[in-house]
Amino acid sequence: MLIQQFRYDNYRLHQLGNNSVFTITLQAGLSAIKTPQCYKEDGSSKNPDCPVCSKSLNKLAQPLPMAHCANSRLVCKISGDVMNENNPPMMLPNGYVYGYNVSVGFTGLLKAHRAGVVTT
Repeated sequence: MLIQQFRYDNYRLHQLGNNSVFTITLQAGLSAIKTPQCYKEDGSSKNPDCPVCSKSLNKLAQPLPMAHCANSRLVCKISGDVMNENNPPMMLPNGYVYGYNVSVGFTGLLKAHRAGVVTT
């Protein structure tokens, strides 16, 4: 009891929190990259490169606030590459958007589809 009271008073005297610097830094980092996509029920929307989407850190980040992303970036679902001026987004006839580098490989398939040729 006396030890806890000493720690509490010492923290208040020096304006320190009860959490370690590591915990605060980890929470700030997870909160900065946490988005609603990390908590969707279907596993397909989770990004394998996102630390918050991993099972262990997902539980730690659950009580933290979501990130506010003023700027976003498009990522191709097939290749995982960022869509930018070198890999512009291309919308296919089915309405899905993919990176240009991936859609170049689809051109043969699209031409066959438009011609009515069934490919397997």
